[in-house]
Amino acid sequence: MSDLLKLKENTLVQHPDGGYIFGTIPDMPKFGLPGGKIYLRVGIHRRANSGFGVVHIWEAHSADLLKHGCQTADGVAAIVAKMIVPGAQIYCEFKEQRCGNRVAVLRTSMGTLILEPRHERATGFGYFVVTWYPQKRAHGTLVGQIPRAPPNQK
Repeated sequence: MSDLLKLKENTLVQHPDGGYIFGTIPDMPKFGLPGGKIYLRVGIHRRANSGFGVVHIWEAHSADLLKHGCQTADGVAAIVAKMIVPGAQIYCEFKEQRCGNRVAVLRTSMGTLILEPRHERATGFGYFVVTWYPQKRAHGTLVGQIPRAPPNQK
């Protein structure tokens, strides 16, 4: 069993290059979307469409992740990191959610990540990875793209 799976569900997962920040969503005032850092948590899987984080992504999509070379739950962070790169497109469906609008980050070759805006005591406002799925087409309105990270961001 992965050591990761023994951690509490809200524990932040490290980026493969170190640190806990996977990237940044820019401020998008034209769409009323605040910017924030992107985080990945250990998470929990309840059923097919319920859960969040590494555990949920692995449990719901391991067969598809294997096609991308992800052999275990420990490899999910690397898949997420490969998707949140400068120029990756950001979409929003603009549905009223209890914590604001979820956004989708798209990287055509790898699928789609769904991020949820949250305010957490430890991190402040940020976007947390909810899930990944292999579909390469995001729904909603194109609202921006992942910016280039300033040096020493992580």
